[in-house]
Amino acid sequence: MQGQDPFLAVLQNDAVPVRDRTSAIPQPLATVIDRALIDNPEIYYKSAAEFKQALFNSIS
Repeated sequence: MQGQDPFLAVLQNDAVPVRDRTSAIPQPLATVIDRALIDNPEIYYKSAAEFKQALFNSIS
């Protein structure tokens, strides 16, 4: 994506799954992070508290 505006690239492309970038992150935590990046068709976690709880649950 050389030459493309980096902000536009973030907005127009789907996020690369965390485990595709590094296998060092445990799968439950990677799942939470990947879900947090979902914003189409709607945001997965509706509040910071919901996201915080999912993070906590993934590491406990």
